[in-house]
Amino acid sequence: MTVHAPSYDWTAEQPASKPSRIKGLFAALMHEIEIRRALRHVNSLDDAMLHDIGLTPGSIEDAVRCGRH
Repeated sequence: MTVHAPSYDWTAEQPASKPSRIKGLFAALMHEIEIRRALRHVNSLDDAMLHDIGLTPGSIEDAVRCGRH
């Protein structure tokens, strides 16, 4: 007699549960880490480089977080 482990489709829609909230929180945290890394990188550029890409020092954070228009 063979016993099969139940299979579970992890890609199926799940109701909001504690694990999905933790997963969402972790994803938001990782996104914020990426944003801050990009901010450090762009803030390290000099004014001439910023001008070349169409940014000013005051518009860096908005451009990194929201994109350019």
